[in-house]
Order: sequence, then C-alpha cells, then structure tokens
Amino acid sequence: MSERTLTALLKVLCFPPYLLMRLIQEVSGEGRWYRRQKRRMLTERAPLADAEFLRVGRASADDAPLWLAVRRSMAEACGLPSEAIHHPDRLADLWRMQWMGPDVLDLVFRLERSLGTKIPRAPIDEVFRGGWPEEFGQFAAHVVRALRDLRRTNSA
Repeated sequence: MSERTLTALLKVLCFPPYLLMRLIQEVSGEGRWYRRQKRRMLTERAPLADAEFLRVGRASADDAPLWLAVRRSMAEACGLPSEAIHHPDRLADLWRMQWMGPDVLDLVFRLERSLGTKIPRAPIDEVFRGGWPEEFGQFAAHVVRALRDLRRTNSA
C-alpha cells in the first residue's frame, strides 16, 4: 500500500471521530467558549511583541530563548500566535484552550522541538509538585528555571 493511499485511508477513518468530537464540543459549549476566548485574545487587546514579553518577564539575555520557546509552545498548543500570550493570562484558560486539555508531556515535546534538545520530564514535574501557578508568566518562569538548571547540569 502506498503512502498516499495510507494517508487517505487514515483521513477517512479519523473523520467520524473528529465529527463526533466537534458535535460534543458544540453541545457542551466548549467550542463556543474557545471561539470567544480566542477572539478576546486576538482582537480585544494588542499583540505583545517578543521584546516586550521578555521585558515584562525580566528575562536575562541568556534566558530569552527559553522564555520565547515556552511562550511559542503554549501558543502552538492553544492554536494562537505567540503574540497573543501575555504574562497575566490565566493558565487554566490556556490549558482549557488545548484540544485534549492540559498536557505537560505535549508541552515538553514542543519545547524539545523548539530548543532542539531532549528534556527529561522529571525536572518539569518536580517544579509543579506543589501545584500550578495562576498566571502564565509565573508558569513560564518556573519552566525557564527548570530548563536553566537542566542546562547547567548537562554542561557540568
């Protein structure tokens, strides 16, 4: 079976579950909530440029790539441009915007792809053992700290 045929077959097989998920989203109100939240984040406030995001987060020059990677990974998972993610955004809302809900492993995979390095999940889990922060900026700061510590450990 050719790759093209296999791709077409997978699309046909995945379409009914996709339609069912969309129906559930619309009946439950999640689809409506997502569209309203996305509209708020994109049109009801100005986009936040990377330089301003880093300034607000007081990111050092060394940590800037980590901060931006965390922001871009979260934005990608939510279906947003990274400029739509601001420090005071509620983490609970950003998790809710993700297709399958909060998934730290997905975020770690996105960070690995963005940073081009393998990230063990344990250091990330350890940072949040006491619970999740309220705002995205706090969340990003914790992840950046864990990544920085991991980088130091690997270079030593």
